[in-house]
Amino acid sequence: MSYSVIEAARTLIQSRFNTWLKKRIPAAKQHTLSNKNIFIFPTRFGFSYLFFVFVLFLLATNYQNNIIMLLSYLLASIFISVMMTSFFNLSGLKVNSVTSKASEGFAQQLVYFSVKISSSSNHVNAMSRHSLTFTFDSFEPLIGTTPICIPLLENKDIQVDVPCLAKTRGRLFPGRLKISSEYCFGLFKTWTHLDFDFQGIAFPKPKEINSSHPSLLSAQENDESKKESVINNSLAEKGSDEFYEFKNYVQGEAVSRIAWKQLAKGQGKLTKHYQKSQQQACWLTLDNMPTNIIELKLEMMCFLVLEYDKSGIEYGVDLGVKKIFPAQGRQHQHECLSALALHH
Repeated sequence: MSYSVIEAARTLIQSRFNTWLKKRIPAAKQHTLSNKNIFIFPTRFGFSYLFFVFVLFLLATNYQNNIIMLLSYLLASIFISVMMTSFFNLSGLKVNSVTSKASEGFAQQLVYFSVKISSSSNHVNAMSRHSLTFTFDSFEPLIGTTPICIPLLENKDIQVDVPCLAKTRGRLFPGRLKISSEYCFGLFKTWTHLDFDFQGIAFPKPKEINSSHPSLLSAQENDESKKESVINNSLAEKGSDEFYEFKNYVQGEAVSRIAWKQLAKGQGKLTKHYQKSQQQACWLTLDNMPTNIIELKLEMMCFLVLEYDKSGIEYGVDLGVKKIFPAQGRQHQHECLSALALHH
């Protein structure tokens, strides 16, 4: 009972804090750190240090010892100086969003969002920055991974790729970017929560198909091709295609189709097209996947899409409610993977 009450209280406080943050630090493509968006608070070591100074002050007052009194004043002035130094370590930094489109990745893997950090040269606090850590509020590191940390940032621009774990397929919202530091002496923690309205997309995690499943492809393939495995058969068919014609290269077409000899002769960038490819196309159908679990079906289709694109084979995707007609190229691959990621 008490545990549920504590969790409810934490949720309420977090919700109120997020509402306040939206007003205090609204979403933007660029943020300049100042006293309006920087938070600072003593660490455990800082509170211990302050308690020690207070004890020294009580002892000096009680025993009327001027040396101990002077020492307590000196330590207190150091505490205040460190607080100002910790604040100026972040103050004046400019943080810009570099990601122009939605970041992409696969489920159960890290998806990266890019920001550019710069220190304004005309700012009174333009100096080297120390021990900057970059994480997202929703960050949950994988085993063996650590948050991004920059030990020293000179007076220059630097791009930082901040990771976020995509737990499941679909839209990815990493939340606010947290920049923190415990410089110097670890007495204070200085941090900020910046909202860049980052969005990403997580494709299904590819699941390799090891056995032969003739029903994976559409009925357009003949009986002889069905005797081979899906991937190996498709690779073999590619080698048996007869050359049909050259066509002008279209941005996004597979690199394996480029006619390198003609390019070397100065005839321009052309791509090879084969007769069988013109007559047949492979369809990947959700209902034909060899499992009853929808997530496994999508993961298998994701693996096949990657393999077909790598092999230069034209393919289409049939999800029942949505169909993507056979084509090739990076744009087609992205469209197919996005459809798999957003399928409901």
